[in-house]
Amino acid sequence: MDNSVDIKKEVMFDMALAEKHDGIYLKMHELVRKGSILECDKPWEGEHCGYGQIINDGEKYRLYYRGCGGNDGVWKTENGEHGVWCVAYSYDGKHFERPNLGIYEYNGSRDNNIVMMNAPDDKYIDNLAIFLDENPTCAPDAKYKALTGHRVGEEKRLIYFKSADGLHFEKAGILDVKGRFDSMNIAFYDEAMGKYRLYMRDYHSLDENNKIEYEKENHVRDVRLCFSEDFINWTEPEPLIYSDPLEIQLYTNNVMKYPNTDMFFGMPTRYIDRAPDVKNYKYLPDVGGFRPLLLQQYGGRGGSAMTETMLMISRDGYNFNRTREAFFTSGIENGDNWVYGDGYFVHGMIETESDFRGEPNELSLYVGHGYRARPVTFERYTLRMDGFYSWRADFEGGEVISKPVTLSGGDISVNFATSALGFLRMEILDENGAFIEGYDTGRMFGNSISRPCDFDASLSKLKGQTVRFRITMKDCDLYAITFNK
Repeated sequence: MDNSVDIKKEVMFDMALAEKHDGIYLKMHELVRKGSILECDKPWEGEHCGYGQIINDGEKYRLYYRGCGGNDGVWKTENGEHGVWCVAYSYDGKHFERPNLGIYEYNGSRDNNIVMMNAPDDKYIDNLAIFLDENPTCAPDAKYKALTGHRVGEEKRLIYFKSADGLHFEKAGILDVKGRFDSMNIAFYDEAMGKYRLYMRDYHSLDENNKIEYEKENHVRDVRLCFSEDFINWTEPEPLIYSDPLEIQLYTNNVMKYPNTDMFFGMPTRYIDRAPDVKNYKYLPDVGGFRPLLLQQYGGRGGSAMTETMLMISRDGYNFNRTREAFFTSGIENGDNWVYGDGYFVHGMIETESDFRGEPNELSLYVGHGYRARPVTFERYTLRMDGFYSWRADFEGGEVISKPVTLSGGDISVNFATSALGFLRMEILDENGAFIEGYDTGRMFGNSISRPCDFDASLSKLKGQTVRFRITMKDCDLYAITFNK
């Protein structure tokens, strides 16, 4: 039986490539804060802006986001209209500008960046999620698709909009999918499957033997997956399966295909209601007076709940490894944070140039700050390329023996970092674990996102063969291995 793995790039999001390991562990890394890229201070924006999405249209990056404000129980824009959907443009991922689209009139002017606005007698747009359809058979007038949860009669339904240019949308129908949909519902075309995936919000109930830590609710906000070949007919939504059975409330799921891999990557928003810890609230930021008001007036989750972000990884997009520890929290208390709705990540990421001369590109991610306290600002954070996790060996060192891998015959490079004393060494073994002469890199050191692995013998001689790797590390982080053709 052939159990070898045919891979192009292995990002160290898990230990799946390792058949056995000693002294190596999976390490999650932290983001670097870079500052604001957009302040939502226009009259049609405000303190409830959020649910951002990044789309590369082939020429520039588009940041779509909800614009609305008001802490009086009604999400609305300054002149009393319900929320709108907006777009900002960037060519470098660092600087974003609002285009003057002239599509919708607001306060007597069309000088704004609004791409969608509900009719005055309709409910507000809450959770619109826009994506660029990469299906090669997609109709030209539906290259951009958008979904929003909306009440139709007594039911919450998923409304589908389409657009040729991502600016002028028209309602296309209602998807035949059952769910709650009361957060951002992510859809995209999976080229490998030839089908659309929809990661959507729903709920499940708890039995009397289960509970969520800190909370009294008997239901759990969850994420479900369904498929479609034509974006019209959908399979029955199934709850995602997690390696950790812990019950966790999830708001946004932020699932996407991770760039240049076959892996699925999610940055879900975790929701926690800490109401039982009431003594602590007098020390937390009052969020512009909003939290005390809700605690006193309603005594509910609006004042006592908060949000943060986790990571989850999958090889098939259905079975996920999910962190217990937070990847991103509200951070140091500043008067505007540690509140329900703070720190939602924008869906998507951008490879951007480093701010420092000679250094390689990095990943930029975007987070909303100031929710419910002031006009929201979208801020940029950076991470090393493929740097969410690494295989880590401390000073004492460690070793990994890989599962069988089928080589393409091309060069191999690594994204790694060592101390001056540390190293990474890669040896190629045959399927039975015996060293193959000529395939030993020696002890590599340095800090590079793409260091070639130099072997004395040519890798072309091993094309199509099933091999293993012995990776020895000391004071070292290994982030990714790339197998070139």
